[in-house]
Amino acid sequence: MTIRTVIAAAAAFALAATATPAAAQGGWRSGALVAPAGTGDRVYGPAKADITLIVWLDPECPYCKQFGQTGEKLVDANNANTTGANTTGANSTGKLNLIVRLMPLPFHGEPAIAASAASLCVAEQAGAAGFYRFLDRYLALTATNGRGIPASAGRGSDAIGSLAQEAGASDMPALRTCRRAPETLRRVMGESAAAEAAGVGGTPSIAIRNNRTGDSLMADGAIPQDAIQSAIDWLAARSAAKSTSGGS
Repeated sequence: MTIRTVIAAAAAFALAATATPAAAQGGWRSGALVAPAGTGDRVYGPAKADITLIVWLDPECPYCKQFGQTGEKLVDANNANTTGANTTGANSTGKLNLIVRLMPLPFHGEPAIAASAASLCVAEQAGAAGFYRFLDRYLALTATNGRGIPASAGRGSDAIGSLAQEAGASDMPALRTCRRAPETLRRVMGESAAAEAAGVGGTPSIAIRNNRTGDSLMADGAIPQDAIQSAIDWLAARSAAKSTSGGS
């Protein structure tokens, strides 16, 4: 499978996607189709949390660049006084964690696919922490809209490889092999397909999932941190009230 094949297939997914009606208040809607955390997800923050913030992004999306590290800031703020939060241990717990899922859009071309693939390869060597370091730095440097990282960033002829190394990838031959591997491209396509199945029509898109009850909310766009926090608080309070009353 080539990058061009992936782009063509992604275009088909984009054409097939349909918009989901927004909730009347705050732009939030039901996220009933959003998959919970799985073994392939890269988690920022505690491994187990009451609530998970899920963000779908395209590394070349200008609004994703604008959204930046908002998700990580929310996790850090919500777990600031929680024992065991913000660790990478399998048994760490907290109020909120973050999962970023990839959805490179077809009109952003090969740079979006290449950066997405590289982020997965970095995760293989440097874990979830490396995955987030790579994406954060890539989003900070990219010119967006399919233009990739400009020469003025001073990262040389292989800017992605340079950022991957900075993010913690130490085996560069293995990284190069992974970046070109058909299986890596299939994984990128799989995340895009899963996003479409969840009702995601663009990037960034955001879901908030209460892991105790399964309740979820979704919204589109680079939503401000305080608006996401309000939705987190609302979902937590609503779920707590439902649990107390025994409602469904």
